[in-house]
Amino acid sequence: MTSKKKWAFLLVIQMPVQIVVGYLIGFNYFSLLLVFVAIPIADQIFGHDTSNPTPAQIGALSRDAFFLIMPVLWVPCQIALLVWGACEIQRDVLPLWQKIGLGLSLAVMSGSGIIIAHEFGHRNNAWERTLAKILLASVSYMHFIIEHNLGHHTRVATSEDPSSARQGENFYAFWLRSVGGSYRSAWRLELARLRHKGYSAWGWRNQMLWFTLIPFAIAAACYFFIGLYALIFFIAQSFFAFSMLELINYIEHYGLERKKTANGEYEPVSVRHSWNANQLLSNLYMIHLERHSDHHHNPTLRYQLLSHREESPQLPGGYGAMFPLALVPPLWFRIIDPLVEKYRKA
Repeated sequence: MTSKKKWAFLLVIQMPVQIVVGYLIGFNYFSLLLVFVAIPIADQIFGHDTSNPTPAQIGALSRDAFFLIMPVLWVPCQIALLVWGACEIQRDVLPLWQKIGLGLSLAVMSGSGIIIAHEFGHRNNAWERTLAKILLASVSYMHFIIEHNLGHHTRVATSEDPSSARQGENFYAFWLRSVGGSYRSAWRLELARLRHKGYSAWGWRNQMLWFTLIPFAIAAACYFFIGLYALIFFIAQSFFAFSMLELINYIEHYGLERKKTANGEYEPVSVRHSWNANQLLSNLYMIHLERHSDHHHNPTLRYQLLSHREESPQLPGGYGAMFPLALVPPLWFRIIDPLVEKYRKA
């Protein structure tokens, strides 16, 4: 990895900054234009990034504390901006259309924060997992840390995984199946853990009880300490943020399937069971989340170590370009289904 690319990862933190800039210039849709228009266009200009860490670089990259600066800094930025945004939306200063723009911009930020939470949630040390839980609490999706690590990574690209989209399934049907199915799966996984350890299912050690109650406590605090509009904002931004996550889930595994072996077990997870995208700019903004094939093949690797995998199914664009396609099912099916068939036959 070049030093230029290393420093470029700090670009991620400018998303909270661009929200403040939009507010100061009196146009709270500024951040949305950058994320959904400017970045997809810039992806076409800057092109692809097929560079991978060399074996000689891996050790140094894995120990380099620089790569923690941006994700750690993101956490207080996101929490501070959400509190500030709730207060601004509660105040009778901004016109309604500007409040909507601010709320949507903050929701996209907190949705992107789930990517940071995903990175922290794969770590074994307590402090990084705590940061993941703080970010997930701010979008009412704390069960993700259980279901994603213990459920999705085990069952990915199978009919048992609520977070793997099936071919022909539109995003809206997938959203309903994934949101409800992931929450139920997290409960089953947590109850199984408690039984294995001999703990009470309804005691204080049950993480799912905390993960369900904490967002309600945050919502109550918004209402009692700030006001009704702050409560509505918290609920709405949570909905948009975790829907953004589900949109990413939809794109990452759509139509890809693991085959069953002769003994009835699924084949091991490989780099062919997730879509890969190697657009330079969007991969920087998403801390290599688009190198999702390698993430599923090597889930313990930190983001700076993930590689582009040419043998994986390749998306025709970065996630920013795929979002609008996925939201219009006929367009999505027309473009992606032929690619699914191509990789199934390969």
